[in-house]
Order: sequence, then C-alpha cells, then structure tokens
Amino acid sequence: MVNTTRVQRAQARMRQQGIDAYLILTHDDYVYFFGEDRYQPRAIIPGEGVPIVVTFTGEEAEVRASLGVEDVRVFGSVGQQIKDVVQVMRQMRGTQQKLTIGVQMWFSTPAFLLNLFQKANPHVTVVDIAPVMDELRMVKDAAEVALMQRAADIAAIGMETAVRTLEPGVTENDVAAEVEYAMRKAGGHGVATPVFVNSGIRSGWLHGTATDKPIESGDLVVLDLVPRYKGYCANLCRAFVIGAPTAKQQELFDTYKRAQAAGITALKPGARMRDIDAAAKQVFEEAGYGAFYVAGISHSIGLGFEETPAPTIHPGDSGMQIREGMTVTVGHPVLSVPGIGGVRLEDTFHIASGEAKPLTNFPTAFRIV
Repeated sequence: MVNTTRVQRAQARMRQQGIDAYLILTHDDYVYFFGEDRYQPRAIIPGEGVPIVVTFTGEEAEVRASLGVEDVRVFGSVGQQIKDVVQVMRQMRGTQQKLTIGVQMWFSTPAFLLNLFQKANPHVTVVDIAPVMDELRMVKDAAEVALMQRAADIAAIGMETAVRTLEPGVTENDVAAEVEYAMRKAGGHGVATPVFVNSGIRSGWLHGTATDKPIESGDLVVLDLVPRYKGYCANLCRAFVIGAPTAKQQELFDTYKRAQAAGITALKPGARMRDIDAAAKQVFEEAGYGAFYVAGISHSIGLGFEETPAPTIHPGDSGMQIREGMTVTVGHPVLSVPGIGGVRLEDTFHIASGEAKPLTNFPTAFRIV
C-alpha cells in the first residue's frame, strides 16, 4: 500500500523547494513510497493530492488491488507511457507558464527516458529531487532497519559460502555463482552491485566483478557482497589469502583491520564524515601506507547501495554529520599497493543510542587453507 505519511512529508518538502511534482523513474524511491518494486517503476508524486502510478495495461488490476492507488495510468508502449505522462503534466500546469519537476539524478536513472520526457515537455524544468529525498531517506525507521538486518544476514550466508568455495583452481565466476545462489536461496532478492571476487593482481582494483580467472595459491581475494531484501541493501566485504600469507600481505590486512576499527570508533552522532576518514587515514599513515589511502571510507546505505552522504561521489558530503537512525558502512575503499595487491574490510552499521551497532556480522579471519 502507499505510504501516505512518506508521501505527505515529501510533498511538504517539495513545496519548500518550489517543486511541482516528483517523477519517479527509479526502483529505490518507488519502493520507498509504495512498498514494492516493479521492473519499470513509474509514478508521479504531485505537490498536492494523491500519487499517480503509470503502469503496463496488463498490470492495472493488480496495481490497484495491491497499492490502493486511486489514479492509475496505463500504457501499452513506451510512446504511450510518455504520452500519458505528458497529459498529466499538462493538466498539472493549467495556466502556469512552467512546471518544475524533480527527478532523481543518481546511478540508476534511465537517461533515455528522461531525455524523452524533456523533449515531450518543453514547458517543464527538470531539477534534482535530492533536496527533498535525501533528507527523508537518510534516517531509517525501525521497519527499514529490520529489512536491512535481513539483508545483512543474507550477506553473511553468502560470505560463508564463499569461504567454503575458495580454493586453488576454482574460478572467480565459480565463487560468484555459488555465492549468488546461496543468497537467493536464503531469501535475497538479487544484488545491488555485482558480486566482487577480485583475486591476485585484481585484488587491488577499486571496483570489480568476477571473471574466468582461476584463483591461485597465494592470491589475495577481495569479496564484496551487497544483497537486497525487499529493496534494502547491506554491504559486507572481506579479504582473504589462499594459503599462507606473505609478511607484506599480512601487514596490509592488519593495517586495514586497525583502520576500519578506528573509523568505527569515530562513527557516532555529531561526528562528520570527514572525522571517520581522518581516523582511518591516520592508521594508514602511521603504517607507512598513507600515500595509498583513498578518501571516503564511509557512506550511507539503504534502498541504494550508496546514498547521501557519499563523500567518494560528492566530496562536499564529507562535512555532513552523523545522526541517530542513519545506516552507514565503514570500509569502502580498497588499500591497493602495487606489487602486493589489495585488501578491504567493510561492514554496515545502524546508529542507535549514541553508538554504531553492526548489522553485518562475519569474522575477519584472513587465511584460507
């Protein structure tokens, strides 16, 4: 059903920002307002009044029954979908010269659809909806945290599967397949980012995927898991070594573990994102790895795998304060050292009662024999 409280809060903020309507084109905000997801989520939240859902003709009856939405527009093609939205915009505009329409400007916004919308609506000014939605989504309610906890538990099942699967000769893709299957079987609804299984020299990659590369004895392996449950994410990352670690591999791992712990200690209400970075960076510098530090060790997470504040994307977010009810990760960038490889440890936390409470829970043992 439509979460009318969230709709009304969004509408109040839209009016403050001078935004006439929010055109939803992304999964995360669709889930936020409607409590369910669709392959092509399309809806309009007007500045006043009831939400409008735009859906495929064959889904109309089910949408009306499941969401209880009064205004449902149906389409049989993308062209019809655009036409319906244009009609809504014209009705909303009335005698106004211009409409200001908010759209999410983030990872998953379909650029082609936004382009079509702008061409079909020359009287519309499109603006970023972030000033409205970032503030609403930054602090999670109890129901949201419960869904994230379920995602975190699923991540732990995936990581346990990875540990059992990792051995010389197995490919990165083999490991990823077993991990994804285990998380699906545990109730997960897919992943927010591809399963990272970065081994050997690829362990030093900032981002990653899983390839047909065989995992070899002595390899560093970085595994990053971000499963979804009912739209919500949790992030769990661990680094392993296949066999006995070299002295330098062990040093990298121990350094990152201390740096993450320092970041977690700094993670408390009132602290700024830059404070978490500073605490972690100091550990890297004292260990002689300051030159390899990548800023942005913490970011918000929820319906998106990376939400505001996200200092690695928006450096200005480093000044944002941690608040009660936020959910953030610590351990975002890899410590990548040429000639050695990379290590990374990341966990998800909920800020409650003045402290960072872990949602993810998995050992940080390094060696896999």
